Amino acid sequence: MNDLLLILGEDIKINTPFLNYIFKSYILKFGELGDIKFIDKNDKNIIENIINLSKIYKYITIFSSDENYHLIAKILASLNDDLLEIKFEDTLTPSLTINSKEGSFLVSLNDCDINLVKANPLNKLPEFLIRKNNLDLKFYIYGFKFEDVEAVFKEFETKFNTEISITRYSNFIIFAKAISKKFSDLNGLRDELLNTFINRVIFEENLAMFIVSRLKNAKLKLSFAESCSCGLIASKIGEISGASEVFDGSLVTYSNEIKHLWLDVSNETLNEFGAVSKECVNEMLKGVLKTTGADFSMAISGIAGPSSGSEDKPVGTVIIGASSTEKQIVEKFFIKGDRNYIRNESVNIAFSLLLEVGSEIFLN
Repeated sequence: MNDLLLILGEDIKINTPFLNYIFKSYILKFGELGDIKFIDKNDKNIIENIINLSKIYKYITIFSSDENYHLIAKILASLNDDLLEIKFEDTLTPSLTINSKEGSFLVSLNDCDINLVKANPLNKLPEFLIRKNNLDLKFYIYGFKFEDVEAVFKEFETKFNTEISITRYSNFIIFAKAISKKFSDLNGLRDELLNTFINRVIFEENLAMFIVSRLKNAKLKLSFAESCSCGLIASKIGEISGASEVFDGSLVTYSNEIKHLWLDVSNETLNEFGAVSKECVNEMLKGVLKTTGADFSMAISGIAGPSSGSEDKPVGTVIIGASSTEKQIVEKFFIKGDRNYIRNESVNIAFSLLLEVGSEIFLN
């Protein structure tokens, strides 16, 4: 890993919502998180740590609140035999910065670019100033076995002089990153991927962003009926700028009564098959399409645990479906993990089924 997030101070470390904001902002800027390290403000070896880390990493982003910002600015200036000067309304900044904005400046140390960012809870993060010159290619492969893709990628690594990392994004989707090396041919790799995985490769880092983009282009809308995922699909779509053009609303229907009242799931279905059944999710899909007038729908009903499982329907049993006005897929899955992983993986699978239902929109 070439980059590091260095977080200074307990005030940031213990603030989980703000910490998540930092991480999401970093991913939005750079595509993925780097290594993460926390340092206490009272660490006597803080100067030595910064020097050593600058020899290991190519890029370091330091996040510090007002309490420690000037201390780190002073350290970075002294390590470069530099002086501090006042910029941006009484903010001390080294005079020999590569770039500086309000609450953020960029310096170099041991050929490492270091960006000090003022990170104060309840405030918007300043601009990140690091400009990475390394290239990579990120993409999804849909509908192929992991082992088959892995074997093909080994050939591609040699052919295009690159390193490809892959992971199982869901039961149906593989996420991959090809890292550029000297004399790599990422354009050639891209063409080869298109020819090998015809209509099954998606060149996008964020699958929800890809779905929103394709729906916007087609002027179509989607909605969701969620039980155990409890609005998580809506949350992931809502994170995407411009989602309002394709998403008017959705329904979180936790209880059987609300499934019946809001989605018109029949009491007969609920009594005979239960909420965690293909029959129920089938009616949830139809109900949300009818209620919202959307073109596509997704529905999830399951047992995320850690309690409430049974012998017939253990924890991790999830029924997931996707539907258009013409086509519908509903499948049963067993997902292993804790409550949050089961819920998140259910959403990933729902996105996967949506791609299949709307293949003419998403995969052509």
